[in-house]
Amino acid sequence: MAGALSEKSFLTKFVEAGFTRVEVLEISENKRTRNPEAYVLTLSAKKAAVDLRAPLRKTQKQIIIGREGAAESLRELWIFPVAPETCNLACTHCLYAASPKTRNPYRLSRDELSRLLAQVEAVDAKPHFLFTGGEPTLHPELYDFLDTVDDKGYSFQLMTNGTRIQKETATRLSKMPHLTKVQISLESADPKINDSIYGVGLYRRALGAVDSLREKGVAVTLAATPMESNQEGLADLERLAVEKGADVKYISLYDLGSAKERGLKPSRGASDGNNQSDSTLMCDKGVAYSEGAFYPCPVLVKEPGTKLGDTLDEALSPESRQRVAKLREVHSACQVCLKGST
Repeated sequence: MAGALSEKSFLTKFVEAGFTRVEVLEISENKRTRNPEAYVLTLSAKKAAVDLRAPLRKTQKQIIIGREGAAESLRELWIFPVAPETCNLACTHCLYAASPKTRNPYRLSRDELSRLLAQVEAVDAKPHFLFTGGEPTLHPELYDFLDTVDDKGYSFQLMTNGTRIQKETATRLSKMPHLTKVQISLESADPKINDSIYGVGLYRRALGAVDSLREKGVAVTLAATPMESNQEGLADLERLAVEKGADVKYISLYDLGSAKERGLKPSRGASDGNNQSDSTLMCDKGVAYSEGAFYPCPVLVKEPGTKLGDTLDEALSPESRQRVAKLREVHSACQVCLKGST
């Protein structure tokens, strides 16, 4: 098993297919690829006597995180250093309708980050931080903020379009021991398809960022949104990821923002089982923070009626968790996640 399909997602695929008692018998070097992180698994898998898929879906709908037990249950904290609509690109499917033309002066301040970290420490949690956007690298102090989180021992990742990642920034990122990966948006191994979604020349710039990061030993994940426009090239994208020593993550298309304005449709089916996310919904394992407020997840940031509060304590309150449960029943984006993608 190599490249785009992680061990976790491979085993999950077998479970979803109706197998149980999946046991790893042997792990050996994969000699068919130059990817040093690729390997071959020999597995033993027995057919389940019952359908395992129903209980998995039922588990997804449970409210997991809250004030009580936050030290264990708060596993992810999404942070928007800039407003969601602030970006140097205008991608056709962006759920925030982000664009260089958007003018929002918000920038996460150093004091704001300190208060946020203090709230996390107050509940004795050690969440994984996900710095996202918008385009987070537009924040002039982003790398200082990453250093701060790294120095405190929190694991974290950076989610970017890669256009502002240079050799110097790749070097700086490589010196952060708690950085787990940099996720770079890339929609196809075909430059024409990718650039029709992101803009002319963006394929080359994204691959340049990937190469700079991999040269410094930084783990990279290529993030793609399977749509009608790129569905034929997803297998090639996975092969490209293997060549670059990267992983692939598929992100659902939500009927929000630019995707809704353009009437974009999801692909008829993503390439075989390579979504690396686990079976837990984003709102069951974390919260998102943007412009001084908390939300159930990054998808619902600034969506009407989704704000959970101005503090982490409010976001984890029983009242907020019940609001999340109700949102799942009525919001179209929640329905997308409940169908199987986080």
